[in-house]
Amino acid sequence: MLLTKKKLSRLAAPYNEGDMSIGFAESQSIESISSKTILLVNDRQVIILFLNFFQTKVIDHMAYTRKDLVNEQLSQGFNGLDVVWRFTVQNKKWRFRILKKIVTLGKMQRELIERL
Repeated sequence: MLLTKKKLSRLAAPYNEGDMSIGFAESQSIESISSKTILLVNDRQVIILFLNFFQTKVIDHMAYTRKDLVNEQLSQGFNGLDVVWRFTVQNKKWRFRILKKIVTLGKMQRELIERL
């Protein structure tokens, strides 16, 4: 399925507090229900929305406060086209691969990475 700005905004709308940066990421954590995720981030919290296989609906979500994140790291991917965001919270290790640019999402990816 094609990811668009409108589609991501619609899926994230029930969880969005208004001042949150939204972006698409691939979860590389064993804790994940699905590898396709939408990240919503602001200065206070992180919300992870897990998408179904076709990326048409949210099947589950998790929310954490930013102050609870431990060992938070943001690093360049191997090819320079993505970044890897890692953190630990409540003894769960999370790792997300975030593409720097997805044409159909406009500036959403860049804004998310800048917020991290």
